[in-house]
Amino acid sequence: MDIETEREVHELTLAAIYHGRLLADEWQEAGLVPLGTTKQLIQDLLQKLHERRGLEELDEDRLHLLGEHIRKFTNQYREGLGDRALQQNIETEQIFDAKAIDLINLAWRWRQLRGAKCALDDKLAAIAETNRFIAGA
Repeated sequence: MDIETEREVHELTLAAIYHGRLLADEWQEAGLVPLGTTKQLIQDLLQKLHERRGLEELDEDRLHLLGEHIRKFTNQYREGLGDRALQQNIETEQIFDAKAIDLINLAWRWRQLRGAKCALDDKLAAIAETNRFIAGA
C-alpha cells in the first residue's frame, strides 16, 4: 500500500473512531438505556466505541440496531422526532427543550458515524479488490 492510500485509510479510521467515541459519550449524556434482548450487546458496543475500539464489530446490522434504539427512544420522547432526526438534519435554533436537542444531536452523530464507517469499509473493500485484480493480472 502506498503512503497516500495509507494516509487516506488512517483519516477514514480516525473519523470513524472519533464519531464512535462521541456517539458513546453523547448516548450516555442523553440518558438512553438499551432495552430488550440486545441490551448487553449495545452496552458492550458503546463501551468499546468509548474506548476507541470495536470498529471491526461495527457492521451494518449493529449500526442499524444503534439507530433503531435512538429512533424508538426519541419517538417515545416526542412522537415522530426520532424518525425525522435519523433521516434529515433538524434545525434546533427554535427548539427550547434541552432533552429534545440532545436526542436530535445524538441522531445526527449516529448518521456521522454511519457515514464514516461506510466510507472506511468502502475504502478497505476497494483496496482488497484492487489487490485481487493485480494478483490475477
